[in-house]
Amino acid sequence: MARAPTDAQSGVVISPAAVAEVCFCLNLRRATRAVSRIYDQALDSTGLKANQFNVLIVISSLAPATVPAVAQALAMERTTLLRNLGPLKAAGYVATTAGSGRRPDHIELTVTGLAALTSAIKAWQVAQRQITEQLGGSYSAQLLQGLGRLAGPLALNIDM
Repeated sequence: MARAPTDAQSGVVISPAAVAEVCFCLNLRRATRAVSRIYDQALDSTGLKANQFNVLIVISSLAPATVPAVAQALAMERTTLLRNLGPLKAAGYVATTAGSGRRPDHIELTVTGLAALTSAIKAWQVAQRQITEQLGGSYSAQLLQGLGRLAGPLALNIDM
């Protein structure tokens, strides 16, 4: 029979329920799924998902954007970003141009992409307001600051 997990230093039995209650990873992932649902619902009429909206926002904010810079700003692997760009390119929202020599590829919003982003920002505001109201204004600001600290050097250093 398996033994209950114990604290390595004190030997005290650790309850999985207690771990679940204080685990940053579990609770951040759970909150992320809930928040993503709110944004996805708000963005539904635009045809964009929250992750696609985020990619477009970062590309627009970093212009001129490169694949490595966008991937870093999103804390995303380069290959994952390239997979996420596929549907956005197919929809005509973004265009990529190969960098010369060893320079990275550039990404830019197309006119269609900019129009989609402009429309999506209005829908984003609805979700943003809903979450801010649920959390309370001052806690929302604190949460954003804390999340920025967690993201560390990957945090966006752009004017929005």
